Amino acid sequence: MTNAVAHRGPDAEGYFIENEIALGHRRLSIIDLTTAANQPFTDQSGRYVIVFNGEMYNYRAVKTQICDYPFQTASDTETLLAAYIKWGVNCLEKFKGMYAFAIWDKKEKELCLVRDRMGVKPLYYFIDEEKIIFASEIRAILASGYVQKRISKRALFEYFSYQSVTAPLTMIEGIQQLEAGSYLKIKQGKSETVKYWNVCDTSKQIEYADAAAIQKNIKQLLGQSVERRLVSDVPVGAFLSGGIDSSVVVGLMSEVCKVKPATFNISFSEKEYDESEYAEIIAKKFNTRHTKIQLSPATMLDELEHALTAMDTPSGDGVNSYVVSKAIKNAGIKVALSGVGGDELFAGYPIFSQFQKLHDKRKWWKYSALIRKLGAASLFPGKFANKKYRLQQLLKAPAPDIEYVYPVLRQMLSPQLVKQLTNVAVNDSTTLQQYLFKHKEQLHQLPVLSQVSAAEYMGYTQHT
Repeated sequence: MTNAVAHRGPDAEGYFIENEIALGHRRLSIIDLTTAANQPFTDQSGRYVIVFNGEMYNYRAVKTQICDYPFQTASDTETLLAAYIKWGVNCLEKFKGMYAFAIWDKKEKELCLVRDRMGVKPLYYFIDEEKIIFASEIRAILASGYVQKRISKRALFEYFSYQSVTAPLTMIEGIQQLEAGSYLKIKQGKSETVKYWNVCDTSKQIEYADAAAIQKNIKQLLGQSVERRLVSDVPVGAFLSGGIDSSVVVGLMSEVCKVKPATFNISFSEKEYDESEYAEIIAKKFNTRHTKIQLSPATMLDELEHALTAMDTPSGDGVNSYVVSKAIKNAGIKVALSGVGGDELFAGYPIFSQFQKLHDKRKWWKYSALIRKLGAASLFPGKFANKKYRLQQLLKAPAPDIEYVYPVLRQMLSPQLVKQLTNVAVNDSTTLQQYLFKHKEQLHQLPVLSQVSAAEYMGYTQHT
């Protein structure tokens, strides 16, 4: 299983095997590069064992709150384990980071699996009456030999619909994703899954009327976010496309970095696809150590198979990220920041304005059921008429609310088109739709565009 994910951690490997538990780990060394921080990591009492994938950005601050633990390393792994020993799962309230980890309690014979709030780090598992198998990638679970390789047709329908697969589904029947912001405990043959954080939680009230205060707060939060991610014992670089998102990240890096940030950009000979000019402007402005990676169509084709092989689950995105990541790795850099997620947070996609326009028609929608029904019936979509099928779905929606219209606006292929092109059974509703309905009351309390942001994080962004 660990051999199957060796590419995730080339720096060290380790194993803990005792009675009913076996833990394996592949390490990518970022914080505390010594062998003392290798995993699986056992606490000083010998009771708890952890395997941890990710990084806890505020581990130093958390560490200062734990005075009764004899720390032996400077790693975030040991701090995470010490926090769990002190506070149990309540320690998750204190963590700021990206992580998936498993902790085995030898005394209680209890296993706890945890995934970070936004689901940045993946965590997959297979569970039956006899065993649980978990890993950072599906291929590692398959490598165990305990799970048959059967495609989940339900997940396939989700992928054709959204180019992603919503948790708990995966493309393999029987293998599940642990949902973001959740933990799973297993003890004495019983399992319990708990959701400890929700992206649409509205418990923290924000005053939206003061634009200047909001802008100031956003800059502070972005600055803190970037600074936290620079906590590393290895050099940190950045993807720089020249767009707003990555440019903001690089600008903030330059404010807090003690050395010039290393930036990387992919350039193309075809002018209509090339953004290197804008990247070079930003690199010059912030005085970065900039590298332009020239890619030809032939190079992209050569890398395509490698990129698809690297994807553990299919995605409509990621080939460009793979290519630039490979170039950054070849330059000797293990960690790089990017602007991914900025459009989802700051309403950068057309779907935001589309939803806003539909939401503005709420009063009209209520009294137009007959007109909309006639309009949907009059479209007469021909074969493969994807846009007309989607328009029909919107016209038939009982309300222009997020749970009804977002899944349609997000669709790549309508259910009708999936049915025409494949033999995959079309479900009445997708897992994403069910999730939106489950949280609709919380979603409706958010501002209109923030509803779309939350839906994006529940769906495509979390699962690609």
